[in-house]
Amino acid sequence: MCANDTFKVLNQSAWDCIHAKEFQQAEVYVRRLIEAEESEPGEPDRLWYLLGFLANILGSLLRFDEATEMRRRQLAEARERALSESAVRVSRYMLANQLLLHGEPEEALAEAEPVPAGNGHLQCLLHSVAAQAYWKLSHREKAAEAARKALETSPTQDRRTELVQQLVHILDAGKLTP
Repeated sequence: MCANDTFKVLNQSAWDCIHAKEFQQAEVYVRRLIEAEESEPGEPDRLWYLLGFLANILGSLLRFDEATEMRRRQLAEARERALSESAVRVSRYMLANQLLLHGEPEEALAEAEPVPAGNGHLQCLLHSVAAQAYWKLSHREKAAEAARKALETSPTQDRRTELVQQLVHILDAGKLTP
């Protein structure tokens, strides 16, 4: 079996385990894939994908410190391999959100900012993380400004609605109404 076939089989096995909520077995498959990719690299973004996949599995297993480390590795991989700007932004968001959720608002803010110019899902999500991090750090005015930017940069009404629900406490405190 060639390396690409092995990847497909193990990747599918990992997904099958996830669908069955057998996260520990999924972890085994993904770690095998990472080892194989590190010893014999394949697609340029494959290791990046696998590190994110493992971070999600570790989060499901409530192993948050390890999940955060995988997010850090994923971002480093995107930068080191000069993957697309989109891959870097996704990795920044995923790490920033992980840090925010697990009590590291200063680090989350450092990863979320500066937010790239323009409108889009990643921009609004990075602004949202920044708003929540500022809020946790008791920087209310900065939190309100970042929340407003999250809404302004949202590319769809559905995303804007989600953001209002997530940021309502900040928007209300800043007397901002969307």
